[in-house]
Amino acid sequence: MMHPQGSSRSFECTLVLPTYKAADFIESTVSRLRRFLREHPDWCVLFVCDGHPDDTAKKLVPLVQDLQDQVQIDAYDVNRGKGYALRHGLSMARTPYRVYTDVDLAYDPDEAIKILRLLESGADLAVANRASPESLFWMSPRDFPTIYRRHLMSRTFNWWLRQMLPINILDTQAGLKGISARAWEVLGPKITTDGFFFDVELLAWAGAARMRIDETPIFVKYIDPTTVRMMRDGWSMIRATLKLRQKMRTEVTAALIRQWREEISRQPVVEERPVASQPN
Repeated sequence: MMHPQGSSRSFECTLVLPTYKAADFIESTVSRLRRFLREHPDWCVLFVCDGHPDDTAKKLVPLVQDLQDQVQIDAYDVNRGKGYALRHGLSMARTPYRVYTDVDLAYDPDEAIKILRLLESGADLAVANRASPESLFWMSPRDFPTIYRRHLMSRTFNWWLRQMLPINILDTQAGLKGISARAWEVLGPKITTDGFFFDVELLAWAGAARMRIDETPIFVKYIDPTTVRMMRDGWSMIRATLKLRQKMRTEVTAALIRQWREEISRQPVVEERPVASQPN
């Protein structure tokens, strides 16, 4: 269990937020998280501040001062990329389950409950699926042309990924996913990306290990512009996919499968513990 900043409380799940250039909206994010944590005292939050191009980290400290038992900030000076921030944050977390999303909270924190429920029901990974007919979207009409083009490219890229890598899910790039602690213990050392390819690499290695990956429909608030540039980052991800495919061909993935089977054959690594009651 995770104990932010010396807290003696025990938590069920950590919400990991890779944070970069968020000074303009970080106050709104903390306000929404405050309500979420009040209603869900078995959750804690970890902000991973990926470099200091603005004063995000400086603003965060006083904003979460009264939430020290549930909120932790980890900051480092040099921007390393979203993938690095996620690897760092998921490894820092000490709860049985870890969920991650973007710091602008395009996916409302309450949507993370759906991810946790899948993990608690036995999934090793749980992912939001924007392609589900049951998913709902909020967007501005002025952003529709850009979002629609990005949607078409995303669907094409996801189809191609399923041909190239051991991935079966329909939405690899949704910004809300979760993983159990013992699944991360096995997969974490395999993942090397520092950038936006993190999700694909995580799902591919999970597929290679034959882990259980569950999907859920989602409500998402589309915000434009995105930090992903379709042409520049798209070509980068295609190259990374080809490189990972070659790596998976040359490495003995049977060893990963054996490692995971040995892990799940053990007794559960985390025993149930009572969650601290919410202070009055």
